[in-house]
Amino acid sequence: MTTAPGGRHPHHRLLGIGFGPSHLSMSALHATAGPAAAGTGLHFLESRDAFSWHPDMLLPGARMQVAFLKDLVTPRDPTSPYSFVNYLVSKGRLEPFLNLGTLNPTRREYVDYFRWAAGRLAHYVTYGSTAEAIRPVSGPDGRVTRLEVDHRGPDGTRRTVSADHVSLAPGGTPVVPPGVEARTLEDGTVFHSSTFLGGVRSFHDRGRELPYRFLVVGAGQSAAEIFRYLAGEFPAAEVTLAHRGFALMPANSSALANAIFDPASVDLFHGAGAVRRRSILTELRGTNYAAVDDEDITAVAELLYDQEVHGGQRLKLCRFTELTGARAEGGLVTAALRDLLTGTTRGERYDAVVLATGYDFREARGLLAGVDPYLLRDEDGELLVDRDYSARTDASFAPRVFLHGAAEHTHGLTSTLLSLLAHRAGDILDAVLDTPAAGHQHLTTPRLEGVHV
Repeated sequence: MTTAPGGRHPHHRLLGIGFGPSHLSMSALHATAGPAAAGTGLHFLESRDAFSWHPDMLLPGARMQVAFLKDLVTPRDPTSPYSFVNYLVSKGRLEPFLNLGTLNPTRREYVDYFRWAAGRLAHYVTYGSTAEAIRPVSGPDGRVTRLEVDHRGPDGTRRTVSADHVSLAPGGTPVVPPGVEARTLEDGTVFHSSTFLGGVRSFHDRGRELPYRFLVVGAGQSAAEIFRYLAGEFPAAEVTLAHRGFALMPANSSALANAIFDPASVDLFHGAGAVRRRSILTELRGTNYAAVDDEDITAVAELLYDQEVHGGQRLKLCRFTELTGARAEGGLVTAALRDLLTGTTRGERYDAVVLATGYDFREARGLLAGVDPYLLRDEDGELLVDRDYSARTDASFAPRVFLHGAAEHTHGLTSTLLSLLAHRAGDILDAVLDTPAAGHQHLTTPRLEGVHV
């Protein structure tokens, strides 16, 4: 860290907002980059008080949908001390893990791996700091030379830090269907899967054996996992899974389809025209969205079949069904459910509605508002994003603004996924190392490629 010109604020070469897996990966790659990264100050702001990744979806037995070798560093640096394999060695679990014969660790173990790495890279991050605004700072000639980021600490104190470049990885915004009243979200009768374990805790506290009525909305992996969890944890509850299609569909995890998660496919996707990119996203939607692992589909089917064998009607699937509204009534929630075949809408009362309706990663949670006048967009209003994940800007704007997640329209499905975690972080780090600091002459530095970085 240095001081910005004029001595006003702490200054970094790259300031990252959010410290989830994306920036954790970048920290790990930077920590072992050697001379290439010497003097290149990276720092990150994280609103949470400690490292955390989807804490409310750490359901018992839930597994990662990505192979462990696609960890924070291995695809870019297999010799890194921050690999998942080295984590296993440090925990004394390498052989037991290998004996399982799986590429997919549990979600709980993978999060423990992230925490293990974050603990060793803690000097890269300031926790409890929420970024509120990004402001361009212009030089005497009117050209923007650096950025200032206002952030607020847990005590409410507002601080400012400046940077040559910023990297945005604040995570996605939970999608709430239209018609869901804000009051239902406030009183806890409706909650998103991102807060699932916290939201369902009150029902545990009241008693697992009570005859609750739960509605789960969605057709993806989270919806299936939550349906299974509620069916098992609350044996007297009626649990309904509503989705807009005919059936839960399996994820397309075939070897050839999964090639879309390779770096070469990102090159192909980025080089295609906007119309063709939209076509590719539609074609391969089943590799990521509204798709469920075969194991979970089978488990849901077995729960329903077992119910047929032994009698009962507490577990239900409602196909071709759309949630069009939800309102609070007397401690319960009335959900408006539309039958997509007949067009009729009915009201059903539930103790809780769980929205497994995904996330919106577009526009990086509004953090781009302060620099929006400098950002270039296509004819549809979408950001133009270069291959190194930097938003394209006009010639008067020197800083780079890198996007994690908000670049699916230009980089494909992997923009929001762990599949290309290390490659994405490495590409951005390469761009930062190859970009001169504000007010300094450009010096070419080695790129982070191959085994040795």
